[in-house]
Amino acid sequence: MDFSHDLYNAHVAQLRSSEYPQLANTTYLDHAGTTLYATSLIDAYQHDLRTHLFSASDLSTQRIEHARLAVLDYFNADPNHFDVVFTANATAAIKLVADCFRDQDFRYGYHKDAHTSLVAVRELASLGAQCLACVEDIDDWVQAGIDNTDTTNLSLFAYPAQSNMNGYRPPLSWSSRIRSLHQGRKQDIFVLLDAASYLTTGRPDLSDHDAAPDFITLSFYKIFGYPDLGALLVRKSASTVLTHRKYFGGGTVNQLTVIGGAFRTLRSQNLHDFLEDGTLPFHNIIALTHAINVQRHLFGTAEDISKHTAHLLAWLYARLTSLKHSNHRPVFEIYGDRNATYGDVKTQGPILAFNVLRSDGTYVGKTHFERLAIDCGFQLRTGGVCNPDGIASMLDLAYWEVRDNFAHGVQCGGDIDVMGAKPTGIIRVSLGAMSIMSDLERFVDFVEYFLVENTTGTSSLATQAMQDTSPKVVAPVEGCSGMIVAHADYPRYRNWHNQWCVLNSHTGALVKSPSELSSIKATVEPKIGVLRLTHVKTDSTFSISLREHPSSMGTLSTQAIDVYTATDLTDWLTATLGFPAALARHPLVDANTSLDGTTRLVSYQLAVYNLPHARY
Repeated sequence: MDFSHDLYNAHVAQLRSSEYPQLANTTYLDHAGTTLYATSLIDAYQHDLRTHLFSASDLSTQRIEHARLAVLDYFNADPNHFDVVFTANATAAIKLVADCFRDQDFRYGYHKDAHTSLVAVRELASLGAQCLACVEDIDDWVQAGIDNTDTTNLSLFAYPAQSNMNGYRPPLSWSSRIRSLHQGRKQDIFVLLDAASYLTTGRPDLSDHDAAPDFITLSFYKIFGYPDLGALLVRKSASTVLTHRKYFGGGTVNQLTVIGGAFRTLRSQNLHDFLEDGTLPFHNIIALTHAINVQRHLFGTAEDISKHTAHLLAWLYARLTSLKHSNHRPVFEIYGDRNATYGDVKTQGPILAFNVLRSDGTYVGKTHFERLAIDCGFQLRTGGVCNPDGIASMLDLAYWEVRDNFAHGVQCGGDIDVMGAKPTGIIRVSLGAMSIMSDLERFVDFVEYFLVENTTGTSSLATQAMQDTSPKVVAPVEGCSGMIVAHADYPRYRNWHNQWCVLNSHTGALVKSPSELSSIKATVEPKIGVLRLTHVKTDSTFSISLREHPSSMGTLSTQAIDVYTATDLTDWLTATLGFPAALARHPLVDANTSLDGTTRLVSYQLAVYNLPHARY
């Protein structure tokens, strides 16, 4: 169909009632997780199952091979140059490649936006692994492999066609770029493209086999909603590197005996013959051909889908970035890539990653946001979204902060939202072929109603307070003197306020009277991970690393400071304050603050430095 956004949007809106009745009472914004299956797909598949007998029969074999060719046609891939290996999902396809490489010595490079499943391959790379942030890093990594004259220097580079975190699309030309760098040599550097996230709305064109990646991994439910099936697309010129796999499963051998000696020969007519272990999920593969046909019938070309969702995302990005609180502060902190442009299908997919800010610049907990969204009929995704390096770089989390967060209970799927004034994860909205403008308009209405702070009707004094730009005081240790921070920096330091407290180490009682503690000034330096305690009269200073959980505090050293033992700390506090004292850290504030801005303590358990018998 000819693409016009308004006409295309109207077309999709019209078919949703019959094809996607499951959207009647919800607004689905998690297509990067999985897209939705159409009613006509299920109907066609069920009719096929009712009218044919599929088992280990010639009919099943014929339909599997038909599906294999349909997949190649879907990507404009010539069967003379590509093969399709069916797997459980994209992760299984990645693992299949990794297993084949594992049985040979190889080195591994992967892009920082890689999904966890790609990152894990580093554990199998006997010659080392490296996370690469930009094209210059990739070129240097490739050149290092070329410069190494070791004939066993097999290399694998992997990257996502689209970041599943923020939708950034690295250049698909990286495959040919890497190949050109070692042109004229025997191929020993191979490229693995994780296309799972990209294929929700995009489709790489493999008509130029010389420029294509060597291996492409994908999950079909990301494209069609059903079936639950994955595949590995292999460029046949690179297939030899996969034949070194030692494991062989049922159906991959021509002959095998273990009596009186071990002998086996692998099937080798096609690449998939010796890589597809055991009985294939033939019912799912049969459903795949129906999925391909239905998508083409409903939505036209992949280019149409991509243009439609790019238009929607550009509109959403513009609307969300325009939202301000009444004091003119932004409501959203959006995590885009500097190389991406919203609305440009080459550099940006239909994913928006963000966190929500209050009018004072502090974060609304992603857990609270998600619960509120669910109650209002939205489905979206929050957390680390299985993209570790992307999350760390976007949220400016150093290695020590990630480790410290884990020590304090931050885990995948948990509800600790803010640590050290930084969010621990993101909120993600992602669009798909059946997304329409009214979905996004409803989402913007939801945000404006619940999250944009408006002081209309409040007193002029309250309004002045909202707009106050004077410096602020943050007291990291409750009761101690605090640090003065500029108004612009206050959002970055606010969550350090009252993070620590002082206990009487004999009684275990909490000490928070300023008259007893004001002789100590506490300051935090987040960039180097330090809490400094200073006796205001003598300038005696004690520095504490934030890199360790209090319960495991010991003798540490860093490049920036000298860190003393926990015993030294309690001795210093006792001498400075004049009573037996110890430093403790408050429990995590449900950091995680409620949407009205008030803070709730889940419990009052203190992780105490060197104080085993404190009473609370």
